Amino acid sequence: MKKANLAVALLLIGIAALVIVDAVRLGFRWGDNGPESGFFPFWLGVILTICAAIELRSLLVSHRKHVPSRRLMPEGAWKPIAWVLLPAVGMAVTTELVGLHVAAALYLAFYMRATAKVRWSTTLAISIVVPAFLYVLLDKLFMVPMPQGLWGGKLLPF
Repeated sequence: MKKANLAVALLLIGIAALVIVDAVRLGFRWGDNGPESGFFPFWLGVILTICAAIELRSLLVSHRKHVPSRRLMPEGAWKPIAWVLLPAVGMAVTTELVGLHVAAALYLAFYMRATAKVRWSTTLAISIVVPAFLYVLLDKLFMVPMPQGLWGGKLLPF
């Protein structure tokens, strides 16, 4: 657990340093017309640095006291994480191939059926109606084009 906390704290300090450097490049002061472009990112980077430094300090204090460390994840904890992570990665890849709406339908169908064990009739109804509703709402009414993917434009001719 300590190693994971240390790695995350150092990673956050690195990200915060990048944010601060870029915010300084953009301008982080209060200009004549209000805040400059880097004002809010600069302060978010400062706050992130302070929080990560507090975590590093607590790690050093616990290391000096020789507080026993716990495992980051108990036995068998990867299985529920994999049930969330792998379908999400699959949806991202599928979106690149067939577009967001078809990928959403497949993702909903898989997740409802495999994880939640919802009846087939409900699964099919929701996995078809929700992406169709989003297609009409976003693509047709609001005219916000969603990702079509490599083959998505050919699959949905309307």
